[in-house]
Amino acid sequence: MLLVSMCLLHRSFAYAQTDSSRTFINNKLTQKAISTVKRTPKAPVGSTAKSEDPFLPFEGKIIRNIIINKVGFEKSIYDSTRSFKNSATRLANRMHTNSREGVIRDNLFFRKNKALNPYRLADNERHLRDLDFILDSKIEVCLVEGSEDSVDVEVFTRDVFSIGFKFDPEEVDAYRFDLYDANLFGQGQRVQVNNLFDANRSPHVGFEATYKKSSVGGSLINPSFGYTQINNGRSYGTENEHAYFIRLDRPLVSPYSRMAGGLEISKNYSVNNYSIADSTFRQYRYHLEDAWMGYNMGIFNTVNSRERHFLAVRYFNQSFERKPSQPNEVINPIYNNQQFLLGSVTFYEQNFYKTQYVLGFGRTEDIPYGKTLTLTTGWSSEAGIDRTYAGMNTARDWVTGRGNFYKLAAGAGSYFRNERAEDAFLFVSSQYYSRLLVKDKFKLRQQVEAGHAQAFSNTLRPLLTLNNQLQGFRPDSVFAYKRTYLRTESTLFVNWKILGFNFAGFAAGESAFYQQDPGENALQKFVWGVNGGFRIRNENLIFGTIEVRAYYFPVTVRGLEPFSVRVSTNVRLKYTSTFVRPPSFVNYN
Repeated sequence: MLLVSMCLLHRSFAYAQTDSSRTFINNKLTQKAISTVKRTPKAPVGSTAKSEDPFLPFEGKIIRNIIINKVGFEKSIYDSTRSFKNSATRLANRMHTNSREGVIRDNLFFRKNKALNPYRLADNERHLRDLDFILDSKIEVCLVEGSEDSVDVEVFTRDVFSIGFKFDPEEVDAYRFDLYDANLFGQGQRVQVNNLFDANRSPHVGFEATYKKSSVGGSLINPSFGYTQINNGRSYGTENEHAYFIRLDRPLVSPYSRMAGGLEISKNYSVNNYSIADSTFRQYRYHLEDAWMGYNMGIFNTVNSRERHFLAVRYFNQSFERKPSQPNEVINPIYNNQQFLLGSVTFYEQNFYKTQYVLGFGRTEDIPYGKTLTLTTGWSSEAGIDRTYAGMNTARDWVTGRGNFYKLAAGAGSYFRNERAEDAFLFVSSQYYSRLLVKDKFKLRQQVEAGHAQAFSNTLRPLLTLNNQLQGFRPDSVFAYKRTYLRTESTLFVNWKILGFNFAGFAAGESAFYQQDPGENALQKFVWGVNGGFRIRNENLIFGTIEVRAYYFPVTVRGLEPFSVRVSTNVRLKYTSTFVRPPSFVNYN
């Protein structure tokens, strides 16, 4: 009863519509009194809680009103008594246009006069956080005064500062400069212009322009289109490509959604901007069409049943209008037409925990737990070779009561031609994040990853690499039939903050065995290394994380330096998980 009284008191003050009530609510003493009454105990830093728990007491009640609240940069979305008023937040509030109420409503998938589903609200809260112009979101439910079966739902969102830029010097006389607004005019639309200057390029300057809109008309369809001169499209060739493209994307935002799908159409062509000799420049042109659609079965199960079956089909066509003239490229799969038609069925059951300090610097992060099994089959034509395909992916995620996160995954796939398996492979992998260890002003999280993969009867597909398994390992000379890797990384979050930027240091060790001779059974070669550095991040800004990482590999291979340092800007560190994916070949690299 106390909780209901707090909620009603807050609503009666905060959402009165008369001028006198607005004057009253703006009174600092009144705001402080309301905040004191409404404040709920703050959860310990890094604690884990099921995302649906706050909404379970209101299950089945009728939603009468949906109220949108936008929190400024000077406030915390979880604690209204905290204030960050300073010159930086005042400047940010003046320069930034908050997301319009209509944009937030277009990204809601619960409705007025419908029964409240606690899992749907939890899914929606997470979906809002996944928008690239929203820092964090919170949904609260209040009983309607005088009614035992009706509630009002309040949606709180806090934007990121959506204007950003990126400067990336590649050489003394070559650099990139990107400028973007991820929420232009507060309308959920992203506009980005990227520029490349290179003294060795002709012309010296190239550019790219893209546009993207979030959830047009509340459909949850995200259209985007663009044009590039700097090889930032969906490129398949190895030369600098110009391209123009259009994309439509509708993700499955909740197990209660019916449909998901996507479409991409592009035209790509190589341009000799770097004055390569005609005899070696690969001149080509191709067009690409990629479309998929899926239907979610089981959405009418009981509210607390999240088991679903998702049926999907995908068609892909990459067709060359002009191919490179070099004889050695004639048989290269990259420059040959490719088509495939795949169908898949996914059995899944997934929920989420909310926590902090996994990959972010204190923002709310959503950690999945549950199970997924995807079976895929279909037809593929590549380099004039027709084959059938069958593959399987499965994963299991869980979170312990102490806050440790685990994931196990496995997959296998193979093409078939003339009753013979080709380009077959299998993998198993595991991932572990420790619970957050808090000591004074320091927070420590440990990560461990391990996996094994094998490739068989290689024909057209590339062999295994180590480039995505080991940090800093990027040579083009290492391909293997087998690999086993292990890496661990410790991240120390500190409370130091300069101009809103948070800091974290990290140290990692990693190793891998691999086999390059298909005639041998043993893993013949071994590589290991250590790396470490620090990350800087301001969660209020659209910029990604800035990372400085130094690497050391005692034993090297061709194309790999023993010592190296990389400074990466706009790094996207986020624990993401989707319910389903488009039908595709099982990815082993």
